Amino acid sequence: MYATEPLRAVADDLVSELRRHRPPDCAGTSGAVQTWHRTSGRFAEGRVSDISVQRGEGTSARYVLRNGFRHRSVSGLDPYAAVLDGVGGRAPSGTGRGAGARPGPEWMELSAVLSVLGDLEKSARDFDPAVAQVVIDFELSEQDMVLAQDDRLREEHRLLSYLTVRVIARRGGRMSTGFYTPGTSGTLDGIDAAAAGAEVARRAVTGLDARPAPVGHLPVVVAGGRGMVLLHEACCHPLEGDEVLRGSVYAGRLGETIASPLVTITDDPTVPGAVGSFGHDDEGTPGTPTTLIENGVLKGYLTDQESAARLGLPPSGNGRCTTVLHPPQPRMTNTCLAAGTSGVEDIVSGTEFGIYAQHVGGGEVIESTGEFTFRVTNGFLIENGRITDPIEETTITGTGTQVLRDIDAIADDPVVGAAKCGKFGQWVPVGVVGPTLRVRSLLVGGTGR
Repeated sequence: MYATEPLRAVADDLVSELRRHRPPDCAGTSGAVQTWHRTSGRFAEGRVSDISVQRGEGTSARYVLRNGFRHRSVSGLDPYAAVLDGVGGRAPSGTGRGAGARPGPEWMELSAVLSVLGDLEKSARDFDPAVAQVVIDFELSEQDMVLAQDDRLREEHRLLSYLTVRVIARRGGRMSTGFYTPGTSGTLDGIDAAAAGAEVARRAVTGLDARPAPVGHLPVVVAGGRGMVLLHEACCHPLEGDEVLRGSVYAGRLGETIASPLVTITDDPTVPGAVGSFGHDDEGTPGTPTTLIENGVLKGYLTDQESAARLGLPPSGNGRCTTVLHPPQPRMTNTCLAAGTSGVEDIVSGTEFGIYAQHVGGGEVIESTGEFTFRVTNGFLIENGRITDPIEETTITGTGTQVLRDIDAIADDPVVGAAKCGKFGQWVPVGVVGPTLRVRSLLVGGTGR
């Protein structure tokens, strides 16, 4: 592993400098040295366009204080500059240890990427003659890190393969779009390209027969996997330590019943292959599952070192950042809803009239309160206990507190999905893991005003 020699030598110096300049009111130290390689681009009509290759290296130092933190990061492998600039000193000249540019790993070679993406496009086009366009945005990245927490060093090697696939189908004068976001914390060949292509094409072609969505407060059955974005965004952001400190709706409520007794939610960075998985967070805390809600009762918060110190809790291993050039924040990893005992067919048959939301996408959410409006891009009507016609793109509006209380059925079909999450300008991959569920009532369509 690349991290074992040059990065570890820099990390040893970083630990020494953090210790030597530790302020008297310090509750803990952390830092990291990191190299990264990221390839992103767009694939359409059998070729890559808009390709971007980024390589970088950085060093960070962080002091957790009683009332906040000091964080400093510098480009390059330079522990002296990272620490001394952070405390107001000056680094000796010529102390940095540049690792030098290195080629991307073999699994990122363009020929291999083209082969997988070409298979996905072919699968989508072969699904139905109505498929008019297939566009695949891809991100492939590798990170090597040595993480310093107090006097401990931990090595971390991460891979990410993440695709955003959009298929446009056309028949007569009608057009429809299907979306799918497969991803893995591994190499690109870990994604079943043929299955992904067929699935997103099916969504697009099915939408050609869509009818207008109903408007009003209706039961909403949400598909597992990507549908768990609803819980991630609307229900779990208010459980992140910095939001709790700012007075989120769940501040000071540990031990209270906040959800249906059917609901158990865990944040779990150990899910095999999920895009939010890792061995240690970006401050060096071991990644372990954190129970947030158990049988409806609020059990925990998600913390980095700083928010944990201020809340009087142990760090949960959720300090995450895009690269070490950005300060860690309390962030989700893989949001996991525990499976229930109902069959999907039973949940649908028990729904007289409502909608089935297969893909929950972008929208708006107030993180401290969980108020949200999300788009449903691949949805269906439920009539007389049966999934019937596809519906045109619509929205669902509500609050996270309402969603948690109004979940009245959870199926036994958990699926691992992938998404990207933005917070204060930093984007990280997050897993969304869970089964089909039903929310008793959400506003479908309309403005929510």
